[in-house]
Amino acid sequence: MADSHDQNRPAGSAVNRDDRNAGSSLAGGGFFEIHVRGHLNREWSDWLDGLEIKLLENGEMVLSGVVVDQAALMGILNKINRLNLTLLSVSEASQKRRQNE
Repeated sequence: MADSHDQNRPAGSAVNRDDRNAGSSLAGGGFFEIHVRGHLNREWSDWLDGLEIKLLENGEMVLSGVVVDQAALMGILNKINRLNLTLLSVSEASQKRRQNE
């Protein structure tokens, strides 16, 4: 029997239960890196919920910082979409990686 999450999933898309449960760590927030094609100046940081903006020489940028929950992450991704920037990747940075920065 399919659970309620499966009913909202498009036909033909597969979601591993372990993958779905792994995302539950976001409920308490986390440190994220969002890789985007395009540049914004650092004045956009406040509008992007205080994320740090790091510009790369190849015309891309990395937005990084603490995201409080999944709703906040979706809000940031929606803002990136409205700016017509190309989203390249979203990743939660490990504790070890954060300490090395």
